[in-house]
Amino acid sequence: MKRWPKLSLRYKFILTIVLFAVVLAVSFGFIAAKRLQSELEQQVLQRGYQISSNIVNKITISSLTSAQGLQGALRLYAALIPTDVGGEVLFIQIVSNGHQATIPAPLYNYLHLKPENMRYTQEVSRLRLPEGMPKPYQANTPYFDLKVAVSGPGIRFTWQPGRPFRLERVPPAYVRVGLSLAYVERVVRRELLQIAGLSALYILLGLLIAFWLYKGILGPIEVLTQAVKRFKREQTVRAEVHSGDELQTLAEEFNRMADTIAERDSRLEKINRELRQANRIKSEFLAVMGHELKTPLHAIRGYSQLLLEGVDGPLTAGQREDLASITASSDHLRELIDNILRFSKIESGSERLHPEKLEVRAVITEAIQSVKSLARAKGITIETTAPGLRLQADETKLKQILINLLANAIKYTPAGQVRISAEREGDGVRFAVSDSGIGIAPEHLGKIFEPFTQIDSSSTREWSGIGLGLAVVKKYVEMHGGQIWVKSQPGRGSVFSFSLPHALVARPAAKHEEVAALESASR
Repeated sequence: MKRWPKLSLRYKFILTIVLFAVVLAVSFGFIAAKRLQSELEQQVLQRGYQISSNIVNKITISSLTSAQGLQGALRLYAALIPTDVGGEVLFIQIVSNGHQATIPAPLYNYLHLKPENMRYTQEVSRLRLPEGMPKPYQANTPYFDLKVAVSGPGIRFTWQPGRPFRLERVPPAYVRVGLSLAYVERVVRRELLQIAGLSALYILLGLLIAFWLYKGILGPIEVLTQAVKRFKREQTVRAEVHSGDELQTLAEEFNRMADTIAERDSRLEKINRELRQANRIKSEFLAVMGHELKTPLHAIRGYSQLLLEGVDGPLTAGQREDLASITASSDHLRELIDNILRFSKIESGSERLHPEKLEVRAVITEAIQSVKSLARAKGITIETTAPGLRLQADETKLKQILINLLANAIKYTPAGQVRISAEREGDGVRFAVSDSGIGIAPEHLGKIFEPFTQIDSSSTREWSGIGLGLAVVKKYVEMHGGQIWVKSQPGRGSVFSFSLPHALVARPAAKHEEVAALESASR
């Protein structure tokens, strides 16, 4: 189905006014023409009745008994009746007792003016002259065929020698007058031309009125509409309306609103710059501080390892236990610093993916090896289900995702087991890390992936950490074009699941939400 193009308010308004003017002009013109035609035809018909009545009143009974009498009566009144084609009377016919007389006589055969029976005392028909009429008559010229009874039907006695008397039915006698409507058609045609000219003038006037109304009413509305459309791209745009009415008030209110928005955006832009600067300084501080902390940390761990190996002589059991604690604490601190550095790179947008074809089982095995000592220390077993799957991903980041999830599961599981699985799901792979630990309360599920967020943030919390492990996991998953979610019940454990597409859909690392929102608002 063909759809018409959408019209603007301007064209809708103007077309409505013009169409209204056209319909009004045509309707009034048609009504006026029909009324004029009806009045003129009634005048012609009244003249026909007058002519017929004059003939009926002056005709004698003797003239109705023979064709010669009828013809004589017509000749007597012919001088009083205009019978030329240019006038209204086309013909006159008198019919009586089966005889007829017609003036002018040639029309008798062309119009088939044979005697007819009348049902009423007066009958009128609207007809047209047939084809093949002699000059000066014109074919298809309309005319009235008027019949007025002179006498009603009767009965007569007839007798012939040698035959009995007979009763015969005598048809009514009538006068028939043909009245041309050519003059009426000429007058109506002339009036229609005048009406058409006036209609065109009214339509033009309606068009001018439509433009005037549009300029005064809808013009300011269009100015406001265009200003609103341009304001989204250029906030310096203002609506200039000087109509002196409510539309001007509306435009002034729009301009004040635009000034308020521009002022607000200016403040937001300033805050945005300050936040970007603060965020950049924070990222730089975290990066520098992380590297600066790792330098002495490597020395502490290195010397502790040397002492454990007995480089400076034999150690007592207590000394070995203390050095082992120093080494474990150093490893824990190194992991915290690494998480800070990873998150800092993600926030700054400098983190990039290096995808390659991977064996999923191999990556899971390496991740388990990285946390095996943590699980062994708590007596936790790690079970795995990973069929032969291949995936295109960044090996380092996928391994870090699994390490963080496994370490998180081990941390919050006092005893029991941790399970990791991978399976094909559609065009990608779905991973799941489940534990039998303490679980997560429903009110905490919506924010555990936020940076620096922990379930227990009090100063006496039982589990250490800075709340970046799951935030890094979420960022890495989203960089691969995947999704991560969690299901948990307090006291029964948690299941962290994430899916990665088989064909890598790389996305840039997302900036901090508040900064991104302000940057979007400033644009």
